[in-house]
Amino acid sequence: MPMQFKKAMDQEAVIIECLRCGTKNRVPRLRIDDRPRCGKCRAPLAVEAFAVRPVETGDGTFARDVLASGAPALVYFYSPSCPYCRMLSPVIDEIAVKYEGSAVIARTDVTVNPLVAQQYGIQGVPSLLLFREGKLVKRMVGVLSGDEIERSLKGIIKLS
Repeated sequence: MPMQFKKAMDQEAVIIECLRCGTKNRVPRLRIDDRPRCGKCRAPLAVEAFAVRPVETGDGTFARDVLASGAPALVYFYSPSCPYCRMLSPVIDEIAVKYEGSAVIARTDVTVNPLVAQQYGIQGVPSLLLFREGKLVKRMVGVLSGDEIERSLKGIIKLS
């Protein structure tokens, strides 16, 4: 029984309000692409905004995804086992939706991609790095509010 509970806690979920009846529905992120329906009226839920996610980048693709993109970039270094990272993930997802097209929002799992983490001196997670024209401009460590992250990202976007 404890294993099932842990599995359920590890799955991130989003709350989507039904456009027909107004009911708030909890949908696991893993099921966003399964055309979820409202639990009350069975109407299809509008999930388009949640289809945009941070780019999953790693040791082999970091240079292409972030450094060579030409756009300002926010890279979120995380570990799936980190509770603070799980708190920050929905904030990063919202920022990815909001800044789609004007900045690259990427995420890197440090447990699977140790080379990039080592290259940029990531010693603790969550860590956020801001890049402009392929160069590291700012480093932020720890759980930050969405407003703080957006303020820093907007500063980088304006300079580009």
